[in-house]
Amino acid sequence: MIRDGGTEAKAFIMASQDLHAHALDGVHSVRQSARFIMNYRYAEERMMRMMAGWIALTPELPVKLEIARQVYECALHVDALGKRLAELRSQGQVSRAANEAFVALMNEIEDKEQWEDTIERLVAIYRVIKPHLLSHYKAHAAAANQVYEPPTLRMLEHLAGDEQRHIDRGLALLDGLLDTPEKHRRAALWQSHLEEMLAAAGGVTGFHQQEPAPERLGRS
Repeated sequence: MIRDGGTEAKAFIMASQDLHAHALDGVHSVRQSARFIMNYRYAEERMMRMMAGWIALTPELPVKLEIARQVYECALHVDALGKRLAELRSQGQVSRAANEAFVALMNEIEDKEQWEDTIERLVAIYRVIKPHLLSHYKAHAAAANQVYEPPTLRMLEHLAGDEQRHIDRGLALLDGLLDTPEKHRRAALWQSHLEEMLAAAGGVTGFHQQEPAPERLGRS
């Protein structure tokens, strides 16, 4: 069963409401919105880089072609997020992980670079990371200020639409590879492991943790 990252997304909205009790209901400050966008950009950029590296390592041609197409669209996401940062009076084109635990999660996924690791790569992207980002994009849009954040709303709606299409295509490819009970078990165990790491990191924004966010992008 696919989990949509809803727990972190709901907590994300509740935290936002608590932080801005004296402002309009459910809105982010410009500074907070920029910080979240840096976190999203980190995740999108790491995905883009690792998926690009997997193209040559993937023996299944349909998977190879779909990953290549999505790498391009991830690059568009990275660019859009970076441009929005500048519009929010923040430093443009900056990627920032919420914490070291989220960096460790992305490193764990990136390490699946053996010829036979296609199932693990697809599970990581299409059952864990992209569904989680989709939930956060929707949650952020729901909590954004409708007066001064229309550009952020439009961007997030576009990103959410792309992520849903990516997930649908990726899961269809994964389903074609899970042709034995052992492969299903392998996929489920890997998904559970990654979801535990994601929960420990506090999700892509790590909003409940207070330590400073690392500046580095990671190994990619």
